[in-house]
Order: sequence, then C-alpha cells, then structure tokens
Amino acid sequence: MEPRTPFPTVCAAPPPPRQARLNSAPALRLHTLGPVTVREPTDPATTSRISQPRLLGLLCYLALARPRGLHARDTLIALLWPDADEAQGRKALRNALHSLRQKLGDGAICTAGDQLVGVDFALISCDAHDLERGTWPAHASLQTHDVEPLHGFHVRGAAAFDRWLSGERDRLRTLLQRRADIAVSMPSPSVHQPRAQSPDAWVLHARGHYLFLRTAHGGSTEDLLQCRDYFHRALDADPTFAPAVAGLSNFYAVAARRRVLTPFHDVFAEAIRLSEQTLTLDMTIAIPHVHFGVKALYLDGDLPRAEHEFLTAVAKDPTYAEGHRFVGVLHGLQRRHTEALQAMELAVALEPDIALYLSSLAAARQAVGDVGGAEEALRRTLLLEPRHGPARDRLLALLESSGRFAEAVSERERHPAMADAGAFRAAFDAGEAAYRQLAHDAMQRETEQLLVRVSTPDPERVDDIFAPPVIRLVQLYARMGDHKRVRSWRLQAQAARPVLSHWFDALPELQRAQP
Repeated sequence: MEPRTPFPTVCAAPPPPRQARLNSAPALRLHTLGPVTVREPTDPATTSRISQPRLLGLLCYLALARPRGLHARDTLIALLWPDADEAQGRKALRNALHSLRQKLGDGAICTAGDQLVGVDFALISCDAHDLERGTWPAHASLQTHDVEPLHGFHVRGAAAFDRWLSGERDRLRTLLQRRADIAVSMPSPSVHQPRAQSPDAWVLHARGHYLFLRTAHGGSTEDLLQCRDYFHRALDADPTFAPAVAGLSNFYAVAARRRVLTPFHDVFAEAIRLSEQTLTLDMTIAIPHVHFGVKALYLDGDLPRAEHEFLTAVAKDPTYAEGHRFVGVLHGLQRRHTEALQAMELAVALEPDIALYLSSLAAARQAVGDVGGAEEALRRTLLLEPRHGPARDRLLALLESSGRFAEAVSERERHPAMADAGAFRAAFDAGEAAYRQLAHDAMQRETEQLLVRVSTPDPERVDDIFAPPVIRLVQLYARMGDHKRVRSWRLQAQAARPVLSHWFDALPELQRAQP
C-alpha cells in the first residue's frame, strides 16, 4: 500500500443528542432498507407519518449524511432547493423543519446556533444505523439480498440530492453484502447503553467535531485550534465526557502531523495519553485504537500490534471509515492485497467524497493488477482535489509507463498546471524520445534532492517519519531502470530499519520484479 499515507484525519461520528438521557427505545423509526417510511411500532407496516418526498429526503439526509451529527442549513438548501434564491431557500427549509416537528414531535429536530440542524436520535431510530453497527436484521430469516436500500425514492428537481442518494444506496448495498458475508462467522455485537451525559457537553462537542472535520478536509489552522477550545468547554461542562477526550486526542494527532504544535513527539505523546484516557471513560470508542495503530506502524515498526489496533477499531465501529482505510494500508504492507482492496473499497463506500481515501483505493487496485480501476480512482481523486500530489504523480507514472504521453501532457497542463508543463509539451512535440529523456532528467533531479535528505536525517522532520524519503528514492530508481541502486539502497535502508522491507514490498514498481 502507499507509504505516503498521512496521519488519520477522520474521527468517528459524535454521539447523538440526548441519546443517553432516555432509558426507553425511540418510538419513531426511519426505515431506509426498502421503501422509505417513518412510523411508530404500532403503525401499520404499509403507512408512513411522512409521505411528501422532499420532507422524507430532508429527514433521510439529516439521519444518514456523514459526518453524523449536525448539518449546515446552507448545505440542506443547496441539496433540496437548488433553484431557490437565499431568502426563498431559507424560508423553504424553515417550513420543512416546521412540518417535520409537527409530524414527528417538537423534539425530533434539534439545532445548535443559527446554522446547524440535526435529528435527535433519542426520539428517532433508523434501520441503516443498525446495519452499520452490525445489529440488523433483527430476524435471522430476513435475507439481505432481498433488500433494496431507499427503494424507489426520488426527489424531483434536486439533482445534487439524487447524486447523494445514489451514493448512499451504493454504500448501504455494500454494507448489506458485508453483513451477509459475516453473518455466519461473526455474532452481532451487543448494543452499548451509554451513561447519562450532559446535553451542554454534547452540543459543545458537536461544534468542536464539526470544526475538526472541516479542518481535517482542507480547512484552516484556525478551525483546528478552535475545535480544541470547544472540546475543552465540553469537558468543563462534563469532565467525564469521553467523546470530548477522544476529540482532543484527534486534535493533538493532527496538530502534531501538520506541525501546528511542536515538537512532534511530545505533541503526539499527548494524543496517545488522551486516547488512553478515553478508553478509561468509555471502552466502546474506536478512535483511540487508530492512534495506537499509527504509533505501532509508523513509530515502533510493530506491524502485528498495528494490525490488532486497526482491527479493534473497526470491530468497535464498523462505520469508522478511517479505521478500514488503515486496515487496508496494513494489509497492503503485508502483501495481503485482496484483503487490502476489500478494506479500501469499504472505506470509500463509507466516505465516498474524501480524496485521500480514493487515492488509497487506487493504490490497492494497482497492487492487485487492476490498472483500469486504479486510473479511475485516481481521476476521481483529482476531481475532488486537483492539487493532490501523490495521486497526480501516480497517474502520470501510469500513463507514461503505458506510452500514453499525449494524455500525460494534458494532465500536466490541467489546472492547476504543473511547473514543467510547458517543457513537457515541447518535448512531446519533438517526439517520444525527447519526452522520455525529459522525464528521466526530472526523476534524476528528484533523486539528487532525496539523496541529500537521506544522508542528513532529521528526526523532527515529520514528513520523513510518515513517508521515509528512501522509499521514494528506491521507487524512482526502479522507474529509471537503475536496478543496481535499487538493490543497494534497499539493503541499506532495511539494515537500518527492518520494517521498511514491507514498504518496499508494497511498491508496484518493485512488485513487478517479484515472484
């Protein structure tokens, strides 16, 4: 799998509001595995408290969209009322929320401030959530292949919502298939009954979680620092609120990886300490195990321990996409490529709009020889994040290795154009030999830069901890056909740090030369 995998940036979904304050099960249930309905247990099975498609669409999005929790009003308006101006859209959303409260109860829809809206899962349960937790179906006789998620559901005049709906159908189909595959060999986990929690702590945590996810996917340093403040305020309201402690562990992990706080090892150690504290408060939270696994994999070189932690994370929370991605990374390093691909496919099914996940999926597909599938995932990555360097480099290598130089030139010229795009266009116009020579010269210059970094290691250079430059150096020598230097540098690196042998084994350029 790709050695450039950065530090985890996605945390598990926040707990639903007021979930622990009610002892009885929610009276209302949203059914999405089949025709979309919402009803109480005593209602006839063929009825629904809501039948208007746009209202049902709003409820489905609030219940199923990720990250779970509260959602921005502007997002809801853009999805369901795309043709309305700002005033019309806000009025339409207000009316829709009012209708939901009338039909489902005043407390069914909750808000935080003026911008965030969500569902109170203490009052409304959802069968898709049971599927994600591994507790669905309730009756063993119900066959997953007979179920069509969100069957026949459509909202007219809402193309963006329908695209989300299509992706959600695919995600739920994947989970249904996975449920069918493991039903015989793995018992359903028990449902954890959380202890009573402060509603103020939950709201503050939800705001911090929202900011964390925003910064984790391209947001600002200010958002990252502000999310820490919200987590601290949540703990002021309830010092034993485990999700806020887990949120802080995520903050310190990302702050260390991005060098927002230094030195790296001290800041990362705080993330580990907070992860341990989280589990003393709530053993069911999955987030700490990814941090433990990252430490084992990248700092300690302990792959068996890393595998244990990543698998524990996804066992505790089957919807934790970041956990599945790291399972895929680990299996790729172990050359268990089919299992790695399965884990990456599941991670993307759970979080289809994160460029990093698609790039990792491309690496997994390439490792099993699915070059076409790898290219498709790389192009999807670059649609989401046009500046994604590793994906662009891998796509160029794929195109050039198959002699598709015209497409490689077009990729270099695509906005934002690469600095060498003009030179490669001129070389291509001069002929294939000129293009190949220019590509070779560019790789040679990069190897010279990497040789300096390899010969002057800096233990506080964070990028080198998670993407050792010697891996890239050997990869480039392999592309250039310099097998003598590939062997020499590989042996030197493995002698100094044996765990790097797994990273070398995972390089597609070296796999082709192995049995």
